[in-house]
Amino acid sequence: MSAPWYFADSGTSPKGITADYVRALANELGRKIDILVLPKFRIREYSQKNKIDLNCYTSREWAQVREADVFWSEPLFTSKNLIVSNTAAVKSLDQLKKQRIGTVLKYRYPALQDSFSAGTLLRDDSPNEDANLQKLDASRFNYAVVEEIHLAYYLKRHKSSKIQRRGLVIEEIPVRCWLRRDSPLKISELNRAIAQMKANGTMEKIFKKYR
Repeated sequence: MSAPWYFADSGTSPKGITADYVRALANELGRKIDILVLPKFRIREYSQKNKIDLNCYTSREWAQVREADVFWSEPLFTSKNLIVSNTAAVKSLDQLKKQRIGTVLKYRYPALQDSFSAGTLLRDDSPNEDANLQKLDASRFNYAVVEEIHLAYYLKRHKSSKIQRRGLVIEEIPVRCWLRRDSPLKISELNRAIAQMKANGTMEKIFKKYR
């Protein structure tokens, strides 16, 4: 996870979109939540050892947990992956044949996997999305895959960027919380709190800070 979802240099108090909405969720629930920042491969281990009850930056497509072990919340928001360009807006995959596409190392893109396997699109991996966008701005390639919020945050900080703000949506994933089934928190409480945060504009206000 990278900025603006999480700022690695934020010290002992996690900062970023995820920390913001988890704290807002705790406030809505009237509970204290300790935020623990973990690499992805540690999350399942900590859950199995009963060290964490809740993960609120995940989805059924991403999570490495057994369905029998957790309850899934209603969506917090939808994550959109886009293909963006430093020239004209991308309207279809057909216009990208044999083009190099900026991608994140080890990240799997289900909507593009067949094209990558067939060689009709060519991966050009970077360690993270920010590096990808910097390479796109430097015209190292003309296209890159990026998450919509990350793109908005990058363009907010780089006013002279050549990157098009709009892109071709290739994937939309509902981001949810999973809750361990033996947690003292009930999934109905969690879903009510999420619904209230969306209804009262809390989620939108948090995202607006980083766009």
